[in-house]
This record gives sequence, C-alpha cells and structure tokens, in this order.
Amino acid sequence: MGADLTTVVVNWNTVGLLDDCLASIVAATPDGMVNDIVLVDNASSDGSADHVAAHWPRVRVIRSATNEGFCRANNRAIRDSDSEFVLLVNTDARLQPGGIAALLQPFAADPQVAVVGPRLVYADHTFQRWTAGRIPTLTSMSAWLLGWDRLCGTTIRGVYLHRDDIAPVDVDWVSSAVMALRRSALDDIGLLDERIFVYMDDVDLCHRATRAGWRVRYAADTTAVHFMGASSHATAGGAAPQALRSLNRWFRRERGRTAYRALVGLEVAGFGLRALAHASRAATRDPEARADALRRSRNHLVHLRHVMEPLDA
Repeated sequence: MGADLTTVVVNWNTVGLLDDCLASIVAATPDGMVNDIVLVDNASSDGSADHVAAHWPRVRVIRSATNEGFCRANNRAIRDSDSEFVLLVNTDARLQPGGIAALLQPFAADPQVAVVGPRLVYADHTFQRWTAGRIPTLTSMSAWLLGWDRLCGTTIRGVYLHRDDIAPVDVDWVSSAVMALRRSALDDIGLLDERIFVYMDDVDLCHRATRAGWRVRYAADTTAVHFMGASSHATAGGAAPQALRSLNRWFRRERGRTAYRALVGLEVAGFGLRALAHASRAATRDPEARADALRRSRNHLVHLRHVMEPLDA
C-alpha cells in the first residue's frame, strides 16, 4: 500500500533533538494514515543516522555522503516517495496532537492550495513573527527594517506577520520549519531550489507557487513549536547572518542588482538605527537591562557588517 503522506526530516548533527521530533510526528499521525517518515542525514558526525536506524524502525533513513544543505536533502526524499502530500519538519520543531490532520485539511477544502504552514511558537509558547508573511520587496523590507510595520499596525505590512491572528488566511509564504505540500503543485512548479543551501527556500517555493496560480495557506488555527535556537529568541527580531545573506542573494536574483543595492542601503539604515537605539538604552542603571541593550546593539552591528560584505555569485 502506498503512503498517504511523506514526512521529511533533514538532520545535520542534531541527535539530541531527533527523538522528540520523531515522537511528535508519530503522535500527530491520524489513525489509519500511512505516514512514510523519512530522515535524510547530511553526513552527521554525531551518530544521528545510526541512532534513528537503531531506535526508530518505522523511519526510513537516507544517508548523504556530504552535507548537501536543506533543499537538496529534502528533494532527495521527495523524489524517493510518491504520496499525494509531503510534510517538511525541522528537527527543532514539534507537532501538536491533531497537527497533521489540521495541516492537510486546507488541501481537501480547496484544490488550488499548494502549501500550508501552521502558527509557530517558541518553547515558551510565545508567537514567532517569522511564521509567515509577504514576499520581500523594497516596500515590505523597508517596513520591517525601519519598523514601520510595528508603528503603523495593519496600515503598513512588512515582510513578516504584523500580529498574531488566529484565523486562517492566504499569505505570500509560510516557514518551512513545518510546511505541508501538495505533490501535484510540486510537479507543476518544481521542487525546492537547490541553488539555495539553507534559508529562503520557503519564500522562494511559495513565490513560485503563487506566481503559477496556486494558493499558500497560513493555518493559524493549528500550532507547532519551533525552538529556532535560544539565541534567536533572545535577539527579539534578529536574523542569523547566513539568513540575511541568503535573503540578499535571493533578492538580487529576483529583483535585479539595482533593487539589491537599494535593499543594502535600507539594511544599513535599519540595522544602524537599531544599533544606535539599543546602545542609547545602555545608559540605564539597571545592570540586566544594560547588558541586554548592549547585546542587542552588538547583534545589529554584526548584521550591519554582514550586509555590507560583497555577496558571492
């Protein structure tokens, strides 16, 4: 019997996260559903693949000889399956009971839905703005970088969600930390872009889907936990330098070099102003608040340095 769903987990040296991740997938699989759970191991050195092979007999393990990156590893599993639907789950994500059924429901409700993503929260259940959002343009990026989306509420929308809504809605993109896909849509638009090693894979895939007439659905009525690293939560809106460079590389390819240069100017202004604003807060007499302000200021200075460095091809 063929599988109803293929769930793909890409792993690189995260053996400590795998048991809880896989357990959440198994627990969220509806009774009677055949879920082909596939772990693609990107040449881990921590025994991840052997651990899963020994302790999770229902999980198929695909071992890569090298670290192929997120997109190529996911595509390897997708090509090695034939289910009608595919679910991508990061090792640092945890599905909730009933989560798989909730993610598949929009596909049944509308045959034009190609991609579905849940509401994402941190381990403390606070909302992650980068759950979903708008396609990066100079307008949406300036709204995020300069803080207009926070100051103006719903009037100006940035690249990330501006508020924690609980009603499902169509969006431009959803995070691939937990992302459900319709295979016929992938047959139409292609798999994840293997030029992308990590980050921006979700924005790119969703952008191609909407351009081809498919819909991307944010299932705000179902929640998944995404740890995203303790440091990511602590920076309160900070982005990893590699994520910023992936965004800039994608933006240059999609929007052209002139628009890319304008984006860099916005990034310099945005991160520079944020660094100055947090540095000014360090004048407080509260040692804990001062340390937090200085750390945030340094983070934005790191972002500033990275966006000013030349991109590779």
